[in-house]
Amino acid sequence: MKLLSVDYGRRRIGVAVTDEEGRFVRGLVTIDRKLCKDSHQQILKIVADEKIEAIIFGLPLNDMDEETTMTKEVRGFASAIEITCGLPIHFVDESFTSRRASELMMFRKKKARRDKGLTDRIAACLILETFLEMGGKP
Repeated sequence: MKLLSVDYGRRRIGVAVTDEEGRFVRGLVTIDRKLCKDSHQQILKIVADEKIEAIIFGLPLNDMDEETTMTKEVRGFASAIEITCGLPIHFVDESFTSRRASELMMFRKKKARRDKGLTDRIAACLILETFLEMGGKP
């Protein structure tokens, strides 16, 4: 089963996918919302092109595992995607994925370390890996 994960942000959206068996994860693209005015349609195009069967969204929670304003924004975006494409939507706590992604970037060359889009794709990979480690099978 091919899965897609979304690291939603107000400026950028990191996207990652699995292979057809749902075992291997790879960063796919970062959608720059400043350049792409309709990120919703961009996600739907990826879903169609990649033949996705379920979507996993990173859910930002605060330090006490409570929902925030951003959590509601993510849920709203996910709901719009779900209504349009009809695929199952799952949520994974994304706490510290951006920080872990930044830490992983420290092993890259200096120029690559400044690539915030790459950081968002890595965060999307971490969200998807968390889902799979939790036994996530839609």
